[in-house]
Amino acid sequence: MVEEYTRLTKKVLDWSIKASYGFHALLFIVDRMPFFACAVSCLAQFAYSRMLKRFPFIDFTSGEFLGSLAAMGATHWVWVRHFHSTYHSTEYVLGFFFMIVWFVPFGFFISIAANESVLPGGATVPGAPSSGNLGGYDPNRGGGKKTRNALLMLLDTLKLYWTRLSERFMPKGGIPGTYRDTHQKGW
Repeated sequence: MVEEYTRLTKKVLDWSIKASYGFHALLFIVDRMPFFACAVSCLAQFAYSRMLKRFPFIDFTSGEFLGSLAAMGATHWVWVRHFHSTYHSTEYVLGFFFMIVWFVPFGFFISIAANESVLPGGATVPGAPSSGNLGGYDPNRGGGKKTRNALLMLLDTLKLYWTRLSERFMPKGGIPGTYRDTHQKGW
């Protein structure tokens, strides 16, 4: 849905950020939540709203994205610290985190899939495979089906680094005593 309706997704995220400002005001006034925690959360919402200017294109090295990550970490820290010092049920804390802390960042996380597939013809990234249309639609592959997106590219990169790391530190033939080791010995 996010890939097909990017304008609607942007509007939903914008209204979610605005509603979050209202929720934080109510949390401070009605529930007497700490001012510092509410202020940090509002600053995080402001950081998320800065990312909406170029939505659905999210640059992982931009100041807006890095600031949003820092703001999300700060928001988690202040609310975990608050709930650690007070008693609330687990359901309350999880519901609070889902609605107040995670809702907007989760919307941006889901929209990463739309980052590279909004317009036809993807960009080429240094170090990517030469045939690599990393986003959009490639008429030469599958008649217009989506080929790759940013989330899959990130997962492929993590898999590559994990493989290199495991090859460097694992003994040849696998770990002694595992299935792979006993199977090679013919047990």
